[in-house]
Amino acid sequence: MKLNRLVAQLAVLGLGAHLGAALAQSEGKLERVEVTGSSIKRLVDEGALPLEVITADQIRQKGLTSAEDVLRSLAANAANANNAVSSNSVFGQEGDRLAGGGAYANLRGLGPTGTLVLLNGRRLSNQGTSGGSVDLNAIPLDMIDRIEVLKDGASAVYGTDAIGGVINFILKRDYKGVKGSVNYSSPFDGRGGQQRKINLTAGWGDLGTQGFNVAGSITHSSNVILRGVDRPWALGYQPERGLAPDTSSSPFFANIIGQANSALPTAGTTVGATDPTKYTILNALALNNQCSAVPFGVSQLANPTVLSGLGYTKANSTYRCGTDYGRQYMLTAPSQTTSGVVRANFNVGKDATAFVEFVGSRYYSLGEFTPYQFSTTSLGQGAVANGVTYPTGANYPVNGPYYANMKALYGANQFDPTKSIAYRLRMWDWGYRTLGNESINDRLTAGIEGSLGSYDYRLSIARGKASGYQEMVNGYADTNKLVALLASGVYNPFLMPGQTQTAAAMKAVEDTKVHDRLAGGRTQVDQVLANISGPLMKLPAGDLSFALGTDLRREFYGYSGTQKYNCVSSFSPANMALANSVMGCPGNGTAPDMTRNVGAVYGELLIPALKSLEFDIALRYDHYQEIGGTTNPKVSFKFTPSQNLLLRGSYNTGFRAPTPQQLHLATVQLATTGTFPDPVKCPNPTGNNDPSCQLNSIPYLSGGNPDLKPEKSRQGSLGVVFSPVTDMTASVDYWQIKMIDRIHNLTPTQELQNYSVFADNFIRDANGNITLIQAGWINAGGSMTKGVDLTGNWTTGLFGNKLTTTLSATKMISAREQLIESTPMIQYVGQWTNTTLYLPWKASLSSTYKTPVLSTTLSANYSAGYWDEDHTTASNVAEFQRRKISKYVTFNLVGTYTGVKDLSIGVGILNLFDREPPFTWHNVDNAVGTGWDPRVADPRGRTLTLTASYTFL
Repeated sequence: MKLNRLVAQLAVLGLGAHLGAALAQSEGKLERVEVTGSSIKRLVDEGALPLEVITADQIRQKGLTSAEDVLRSLAANAANANNAVSSNSVFGQEGDRLAGGGAYANLRGLGPTGTLVLLNGRRLSNQGTSGGSVDLNAIPLDMIDRIEVLKDGASAVYGTDAIGGVINFILKRDYKGVKGSVNYSSPFDGRGGQQRKINLTAGWGDLGTQGFNVAGSITHSSNVILRGVDRPWALGYQPERGLAPDTSSSPFFANIIGQANSALPTAGTTVGATDPTKYTILNALALNNQCSAVPFGVSQLANPTVLSGLGYTKANSTYRCGTDYGRQYMLTAPSQTTSGVVRANFNVGKDATAFVEFVGSRYYSLGEFTPYQFSTTSLGQGAVANGVTYPTGANYPVNGPYYANMKALYGANQFDPTKSIAYRLRMWDWGYRTLGNESINDRLTAGIEGSLGSYDYRLSIARGKASGYQEMVNGYADTNKLVALLASGVYNPFLMPGQTQTAAAMKAVEDTKVHDRLAGGRTQVDQVLANISGPLMKLPAGDLSFALGTDLRREFYGYSGTQKYNCVSSFSPANMALANSVMGCPGNGTAPDMTRNVGAVYGELLIPALKSLEFDIALRYDHYQEIGGTTNPKVSFKFTPSQNLLLRGSYNTGFRAPTPQQLHLATVQLATTGTFPDPVKCPNPTGNNDPSCQLNSIPYLSGGNPDLKPEKSRQGSLGVVFSPVTDMTASVDYWQIKMIDRIHNLTPTQELQNYSVFADNFIRDANGNITLIQAGWINAGGSMTKGVDLTGNWTTGLFGNKLTTTLSATKMISAREQLIESTPMIQYVGQWTNTTLYLPWKASLSSTYKTPVLSTTLSANYSAGYWDEDHTTASNVAEFQRRKISKYVTFNLVGTYTGVKDLSIGVGILNLFDREPPFTWHNVDNAVGTGWDPRVADPRGRTLTLTASYTFL
């Protein structure tokens, strides 16, 4: 039958919402279901939205074990940060930091806050410490029946956040039996990165025959840490390839630096009798050519042209050591996750079902960062803080037992051994800065859904809660105790290879450490949803159908921030005077507890203009307490001129309300990382040794902005679905999204790059020196993003069995953004950025061959190459200025055997050919990944996966 064929064609593309049920039924028994992106129930064959459906079987066949794994495999999900890597220090679009170990979606590259994540069509509470997006760790993947990914704007149906699209995780509805499963994966080399998971799922009752079903599932998983030292390609010091750490710190013998009235004059010193160069930094390791003789130590620089544009010269680089601190980063984070879900369904009459559902999860991860670095010069000699006078500041005292007389030892002629030594040191003996992140999520929902004659209704009430905190586990020191230790001379900052601190010094180090909870937050959303849909009247081409509904929410946000501690980055007297100041902890402002009410009403019409043409018109009005109201329409059409061809298109507007933290986060003072030139006092930094060309740790202010307006969008799509032959279907969809009033976290780096625009944000002293930079959240300029989605599905017989091949690809045509309206649009497709990476192409291709007892899936994932970080200003050597990063292609092979009753055994190899991440020279200060990019590649390499499940009842 023609109808059955069209159903099949649409189903294989994921255009229907309940594939298995629809295909199993006859033409006369097709079930009306609600499809993500619409409030009107309809027959499966009527759904023509650009919807990608991922079933539980497909997830298993590809060897995916978490919601984050699934989202990262989607072509429409932009190359944003992989949560498993690098201490969660990668940033998402517009500064949406992966706070608290969270994992987020990023459809169309609009950031986690631009993608709406639903569970059974209802909102979850946003992650507790970020407050802006749903944490994917809260999704109980083992109880998921399917995932519907709407690759179109849907603010007219769902409200805020649905600009980039909607991801709806749909739970199993009627599960019977008891099933246990285990999963284990490990890189072939065995050096960390292992993953373990165990699950138990049980269900009782049959809705159809007994009138009820109660089902539940509990899962526990763990990930083992993988460090940079475990992978030979994770190197931050590859000067022959244009990569070197931008640092002047050393983990052992400290770099001695110039300071007025200290041992090394600011003008530097000559070394020996014949060299006239005055060196402004001295290190005994470098003088002995031993920088690399200590852990992670590197010469700075063996090839001084690599970062010459940042002020590295013979005078300030020859005799100093650096640290390959990027190599010390984690590649995958250690974590523990426990999640569970319980759902009970009861028939209450012939055409109604009541349900109660509870979903909960706890996620804990550790984030390891390289030891902090400091300069003693920030505390002036003779400074007074908290009533304590520091005669030599934090410098090493002349009478200390470890005083390094560089004049006597190495012939540093202008070195004055009667004065204290100023130095810059990385806090190796304090250990890695380690943060613990906990996130707890739960949601309780109750409701009823059914039909009254020809009309369908749904009513539910839900409360979702999330909480999270961050704790200092190791590597952080009380600032006042730290300075007291340094000034005492007990701690030796001038260790040579093979030397260690004394027991007394290490005890003193331990006494300075701070182990305590740093910051926390919680969110809550109470939601009432109600809608009704059905036919309004008969038209010649079919029923004119409608939907009406309301969405009432109360949202609570509370963020404590660092109330107990003051996170500082230097020993300045002002920082020393702060109560409970901690060196190097991540400073976060507080935000007042905030409750806001949100009310919405919406309607939708499905209009069959012709037998082959229908229109869908939706309109929604939302009102946000404090922000105001917004109305958003959506118009879409579907045209089927023949049984083999379908044309579709849509136009809609959207909005995203600012998060409470973006509105009300308290202003905090932070400090810049790396070095940069003063754009006024050092307009030509290349090869310039002037101090104004090497500014470091400049304070800046960042915080919320109560005047933020919602982001707004206008977007549209136009597509075609065609079936050239039986059992083969393909689609092509063009889409574009234009946004204004983008909510953007303005950084000091962006202000420096656009100094003429933001000159007023730079505060200078009487001598014209930069003393403070004002940054933070603003409504920036606009953006225009557009691309093409390609999908395909082909099923054919092979040796008496079935072979199914699927393709999903996204071509990103353009992603242009402007910082503010007065600045030009900048193209980011194929260009390295430190937020979202807009790859020109991202695709996945898989083929599954199924016999009665064996299923084998070979899949390929493709990420196109792109231009590396622009080093034009960092190096004056052409080969180190611009380069193209190669494409990244991996293959996975997974087989599942079901030849024994109730038993399923799976074996797979991920990254079958052990493809290493492509090399990138981006500065690790700007984004994590030393020599590689975690937004593109998986650091584990070739990985073995083993799964087993057994159904007991």
